[in-house]
Amino acid sequence: MKNTITIKKNFEVKYLLAKGKWTRGKYLTIYLKKSEKLQGINRICFIVSKKAGNSVFRNRIRRLLRQAYSDLESKIKKGYNILIMWKSKETTKNIKCDVVYDDMQKIFKEREMLL
Repeated sequence: MKNTITIKKNFEVKYLLAKGKWTRGKYLTIYLKKSEKLQGINRICFIVSKKAGNSVFRNRIRRLLRQAYSDLESKIKKGYNILIMWKSKETTKNIKCDVVYDDMQKIFKEREMLL
């Protein structure tokens, strides 16, 4: 992820959850908020709840989310704070990266974030 910084502070995540505009897909919920400080860089956070499964499954989902985002990164507009949240109710053990990629691309297309 070349033009992306990870959001690590809890207050930044809470602010994004409160003020960001969200869109739901089949597996994901994405919150977006235009960044006032950083124009050429996106800031991103991946969230997978404990309800989704054990730590092995949650880390696998995070890896899938990171991979799907890095594949889409060159097509996404810059200057946004992005929070990608996995829906715990749609847990499937054998989910593939292509499915996550398609869902993420569909949501970004709805929000007109793709170049």
